[in-house]
Amino acid sequence: MRGMPTRAMAVALTLAFAAGVGGGPRPTCAAPGSVSPAPAVGWRNDGSGRYPLAAPPLEWSDTRNILWTTKIGPNKYSSPIIVDRKVFLVADPAWLFCVNTADGAILWKKSNDFADLPEKVEGKRPPGDAGNTTPTPVSDGQRVYAVFGTGIVACYDLNGERQWIRHFNLKPATEYGRAASPVLAAGKLLVTLSYLLALDPGTGREVWKNPGVPECYGTPVIARIGGVDVAVMPSGQVVRLQDGTILAADLGGLKFASPIVQDETVYLMQAGASAQRFSPDTPDQWKATRVWEQELEGTFYASALWDQGLIYAVSNENLFTILDAKDGKILATKELENPDPGGSPAASAPNMYPSLTLAGGHLFVLNDLGDGLVLEPGRQYKELKRNHLAHGHGGTPAFDGRQLYLRAGENLCCIGEK
Repeated sequence: MRGMPTRAMAVALTLAFAAGVGGGPRPTCAAPGSVSPAPAVGWRNDGSGRYPLAAPPLEWSDTRNILWTTKIGPNKYSSPIIVDRKVFLVADPAWLFCVNTADGAILWKKSNDFADLPEKVEGKRPPGDAGNTTPTPVSDGQRVYAVFGTGIVACYDLNGERQWIRHFNLKPATEYGRAASPVLAAGKLLVTLSYLLALDPGTGREVWKNPGVPECYGTPVIARIGGVDVAVMPSGQVVRLQDGTILAADLGGLKFASPIVQDETVYLMQAGASAQRFSPDTPDQWKATRVWEQELEGTFYASALWDQGLIYAVSNENLFTILDAKDGKILATKELENPDPGGSPAASAPNMYPSLTLAGGHLFVLNDLGDGLVLEPGRQYKELKRNHLAHGHGGTPAFDGRQLYLRAGENLCCIGEK
């Protein structure tokens, strides 16, 4: 396995997480939160990376199928989300933007810095290479929530009226800075700031916290397992959303990416990959049964994707792997070639920071140099299209209908058939 390059250090923010931590104290609880009025839309749609209703174009470039481009500002790794014909995204130093999907016009932007807090707080820049705006916003269809590396969390309605803003004076537990995106589930806003907290989405007040669930680079994935609403954490823990109790721990955890949850099975995809299922020993403690283990090559910053019984994963060393989700058998591997626009090998090795996505029945595999591969899902590697944007992209794409939305340098690009 090759070492992490300097550029890759900031990656620990895309969606990754630190090593797993088990056990921990029972959570401290407060009043219950309000129920979210609609299914949440956030990082990788619902966290799975799948956009079943989308049908985006398969080809694009700086001069092809770009419907509009809007300059937003610097940002390394966060992704856009689309809600009610609006794109929400963040940019340095602490902006939340709302952009019209029709023409790219900026409808509003709001600052979320220390000067915007209702109380006076001494401002400190977030440590690490991740910057302040790596987490992707999340929305319940009526409000949008954003988390910043400083520990500031804010809520707005879709018209840009701030509902609340809070600062959590909690030190990041990750070396390269904060990367985990907020998640809405079971009437709670989940944020990982040093450890896992559940907030009331309507007020920002703390509902419960569990210091035994550590902050990681990756984003939690929400699931219903055994009739219980849970968050499957990058740290390798399963947490009950009702009260923050750790039901299962020591699953192995992930170094950088987010887990997959499908059919009550948890998949942890990295060099030491595994699949696990659960059975209750007691209502507050679950037993994990390992279904399979598999050794993969490389470092995995991009989160893997499950579809139709197959798992697709790509390492930062550009090795794309297809596995059978049932038994973990490797079905195909392919070393990806990433030439520059002139057709020759890229001058510098790309980082596979953007996570895998599936839309319109196609897989999208991107890197930070701007290459975008479109693959046909299946048990064999089949490349359909090869695309490129000169400004590159560190974040994961988002899809809506026939459009694809990408961060490219300081710009937001809308890609669609012309």
